[in-house]
Amino acid sequence: MAEQNTITVLNEFGKPVELELVDALKVGENKYVIVSEKDSDVANAYKEVRKNGEVEYASIGSGAEFKNVLQIYNEKHNH
Repeated sequence: MAEQNTITVLNEFGKPVELELVDALKVGENKYVIVSEKDSDVANAYKEVRKNGEVEYASIGSGAEFKNVLQIYNEKHNH
């Protein structure tokens, strides 16, 4: 069985949530991860940011940046 990669993020209440890595994308100079809660059909995109040499992931919401990342993801997986 393949090992799932996971990341841990803090939800809106500051509680850690473990998410499964669906994909990693590079859009221009930015790196993004597409993640989903275990056994969920819902995925979210997070932007990789570096703070003090540490990698953190910031939610990109549902605006123009998300739509751009979603378009790149769909192009990658619909060929």
